[in-house]
Amino acid sequence: MRRRGFTVWWIGAAWAWVVVAGAVPAHHSTAIYDSENPIELSGTVVEWKFTNPHCIIVLEVTGDDGETEVWSLEGSNTSLLFRRGWTPMTLQAGDRIVATVRPLRSGVPGGNYGNVRWEDGTPIDPRAER
Repeated sequence: MRRRGFTVWWIGAAWAWVVVAGAVPAHHSTAIYDSENPIELSGTVVEWKFTNPHCIIVLEVTGDDGETEVWSLEGSNTSLLFRRGWTPMTLQAGDRIVATVRPLRSGVPGGNYGNVRWEDGTPIDPRAER
């Protein structure tokens, strides 16, 4: 009888571990971004990917030298953005926007975006008519 109690305890402990581990959200580190030196990017939306695990803005940016560069910018997940009113139709190719970006430390044109607004500085409010 004692052995059965031990086995039941282990099964219960294993089940509790599975339940708790499933509740912890998995995520990657943000160490790849330079959070200490955010930049402002102004450009033209090439593509808006309303996908999980992160929504992506592909942005064409023209530098001071006149050269264009395409940036891949990662943001929040669809669930969070949807609660804020964002949808797959919020941004369209050709939209001119400005975003605060934590650039990739590697120097590759990409990063993590926030504070996205229209070119004139007006915050993007997906619930307002365009």
